[in-house]
Parts: sequence; C-alpha cells; structure tokens
Amino acid sequence: MYDQILNKLRTLEDKEKLLLEIEILLSGLYEEKGLGFNSLLQNRIRGWVSSYLTEELSKPDVDKEAFLRGLEKELKNLKDVYLTLAYEPTQDQIDTIASFIRQSTGGKIILNLSYDPQLIGGVEIIYEGVFRDFSFKRIFEKEFEEDREEILKKLAQHE
Repeated sequence: MYDQILNKLRTLEDKEKLLLEIEILLSGLYEEKGLGFNSLLQNRIRGWVSSYLTEELSKPDVDKEAFLRGLEKELKNLKDVYLTLAYEPTQDQIDTIASFIRQSTGGKIILNLSYDPQLIGGVEIIYEGVFRDFSFKRIFEKEFEEDREEILKKLAQHE
C-alpha cells in the first residue's frame, strides 16, 4: 500500500522530511472544515509527495487520517543501515547503494550516512547491531601492525 512512496526514500533525511510533511498534514485535517488539509497538501508539501498522496487519498473509502498514520508507522518501522563513507556520494551513488542494500537485506531500509575521510576508501557498516569495517584504513592499519617491527628497524637504519 505504501511501497510506491517508501521505495523513493533513500536516506534518513528523506525519511525525516516526509515525517514532517505528514505531521503538517495531520495538523491540517480538521482546520477550516477540511479545506486546510487541501491547501497544505498543495502548498506546503513537495510536489511528488503531494501527487502521490492526492492519488491515494482520492481512492474510494480511504480515510485520510488512517492512511497518514499508517504511512507514519511504516516510516518509523524502516530499519536503519548506518554507513560511514570516505567521501560524500552523489545522488546516483546513493540510489545505487540503497538499491543494492535493499536487494541484499530483502527488507525496507533507510540509509543513515556519515562521512569520514580518514577511512581512505571503503565503508563501515552497522546493520541490526552488527558492525563491519570494510575500509582501507583498517586494511592499512592491519598491514602496518603485522610489519611494524620490520618497518621501524628500516627507519632506524636510515637515521
């Protein structure tokens, strides 16, 4: 029922923006005998969201409040996938990452992105409480630790 709109959301920012729009619409449901709702839907909500909601809410026997509350509940039930990247991805890259993770997890997820240039490359992931480090930083640190004594000896020889 909500898949069409949920599939357009990629990041935590997208989710929070939509939750705010739902809150605005819920507050306008009973203003000015329902006319406030229509005004808010046309003027205060992003175009694509407004189009989707207008289409869904115009279907027979759809209760506006129940529909919006249901959407709100679905949004709050999305699972967070925390990703720390070494760079700030483009929108196309975010779309690709989200699609890949959705296919891999088989679930409804939302990306919670952060950036740490010290990772050098790769990614750190937290999903369902499990942390995985696929960054180059970890690889380099591991290599350095294994060869540390040898590297320090060579450095000492050059002094």
